[in-house]
Amino acid sequence: MGLTYHDAKRLFEAWCTGTSFENMLSLGRLKLFLHSHELKDLRARYCTFTRTTAIPLRAYEFGQYSDNFWTELLGARHVTTTDYSDYEGATLVHDMNEPVPEKLHGQFDAVVDAGTLEHIFNFPTAIRNLMLMTKVGGTVFVTTVANNLCGHGFYQFSPELMYRIFTDENGFERPRVVMLEGVYPAVELRPMLGAYRVIDPADAGERVGLQNRRPVMIMVDAKKKRHVMPFLNPPQQSDYVATWAAGESETRTGLRRFLDSMPRWCQQEVRGFRYRRQSTFRNARFYEKLA
Repeated sequence: MGLTYHDAKRLFEAWCTGTSFENMLSLGRLKLFLHSHELKDLRARYCTFTRTTAIPLRAYEFGQYSDNFWTELLGARHVTTTDYSDYEGATLVHDMNEPVPEKLHGQFDAVVDAGTLEHIFNFPTAIRNLMLMTKVGGTVFVTTVANNLCGHGFYQFSPELMYRIFTDENGFERPRVVMLEGVYPAVELRPMLGAYRVIDPADAGERVGLQNRRPVMIMVDAKKKRHVMPFLNPPQQSDYVATWAAGESETRTGLRRFLDSMPRWCQQEVRGFRYRRQSTFRNARFYEKLA
């Protein structure tokens, strides 16, 4: 479990824009993986924003625990670390397959996960725990696996799921969803190749897929605006909701009529090519490359 440069940068930028990390919760005791040029960039951002000559993370070593990052760059005063056991020094031992005690509801300004949720079998309970433990006005930060990491954990997750979880009905503002393309299955070993903001499939009006050859992580930031019990109504996939609302009626465009006139094998090839072509980071309608 750990933070890469894009995690650290996004957390620092959140702090710069007013997000509080004063009393925060970390799922697992996270390690910090910054390559030399990434560390230099992060230090420069900090010094520019704070207008100080004090260099943060002065004694940093690749893969060390994030304790100093929380305090030096994010101003954390109290960091609670939760895990299934205390083997890495967790201060709150709890099985996230089970609901957290009510006394922990609304306790934390920020809740950060960077590599735990995919390993928890009872995922709906685990993500609900994170949402409930966040204060109103606080933020949930999640980084987990999305593509080409089969076997890393129990699950791989999609933008569709994250957009349907963090909704007004569940007490959250619309999330920011970004996907990171890595090099190796252990994504921290090399800098990420790219970061891409992902459109909500409900806005796209269709499924937002991805077919690629490299491992992909998904980052989600979601701000809590009121305290409710999440998932009183289980989330439904957006394209099915649209289909159910439309009923049996379907508009047949000229292109659709032309496609339907083709032999079945030809229809399948055309549709397959279209799906593959749009399921790529080069599809600017679905993915926006970030600097």
